[in-house]
Amino acid sequence: MAVENTKVILEEIVEMSRLLVESSPRFIQQKLFYHHLKSYFSDVPPEELLFILIRNGLFTPEEIVDIEFTLKQLEEKNTWRIVQKEYERLKKLWNGKETPIFIFPLTKHRPNIEGIIANKNGLSFRENIFLFISLELEETELKAMIAHEYHHCCRLDYLNKAPENIPLKDSLIIEGMAECAVEELYGSKWCSPWINRYSLEEMKEIWFDRFVPYLNSKGVIKHQPFLYGDGTSNFPRWIGYCIGYSIVKSFLKKNGPINQEIFIQTPADELISRSDFFKLSN
Repeated sequence: MAVENTKVILEEIVEMSRLLVESSPRFIQQKLFYHHLKSYFSDVPPEELLFILIRNGLFTPEEIVDIEFTLKQLEEKNTWRIVQKEYERLKKLWNGKETPIFIFPLTKHRPNIEGIIANKNGLSFRENIFLFISLELEETELKAMIAHEYHHCCRLDYLNKAPENIPLKDSLIIEGMAECAVEELYGSKWCSPWINRYSLEEMKEIWFDRFVPYLNSKGVIKHQPFLYGDGTSNFPRWIGYCIGYSIVKSFLKKNGPINQEIFIQTPADELISRSDFFKLSN
């Protein structure tokens, strides 16, 4: 059973809130989440665990009052069943690893990204996946989200590196591979809206000047400016995601199609050297 029964946590939160067993919604949430998730995050304090989850899209303590309604709606939409069925399909298709998946409601305090209100967010570790979803999420979009995050886990399992030891080139390829997998399975409609944001010429210029000298720079935290950009001409918004997708897409165009099980284990250097970005990387 890869998809964890997070309904139990949500039901307990609702019940404790109704009975006012604890006076603070934050304490209720922190206590229950840590109780159920501590075996997956044994070295993370309760306060830090809750902070990590909320920062990535978990509903806030102030939203607990609305969780009962949200839980019922998610159950009516068969959310857990859909995720479980799609996970099993992908696991077989990619010969992937067993990965626990946790599903929780997305916070109402969602970022507005260039006029688009977020309706989901995923958080992937090598060992597990967290999906934060809204009620308006369509079924195919939910499946595409699972595929994106599960692909991350499979790739991270192949790399077998701690986050602080992952180089920038792998961070780029991880995102590019996941987007291409989504496109292959569900169509470009369900890919992230930034994939065709820049022309090949624009990306190559930035790749040569700003990325190539740092491709072996390690530590995923250090990679955030490269991936997300800062809105300047040096690092436009989403530039790293666009470049990663374009590297993988051009590799597949030149060398594909390739079985995903094999593709997941292709080294980043090989992907780059056999893509449209090869000449400028040397």
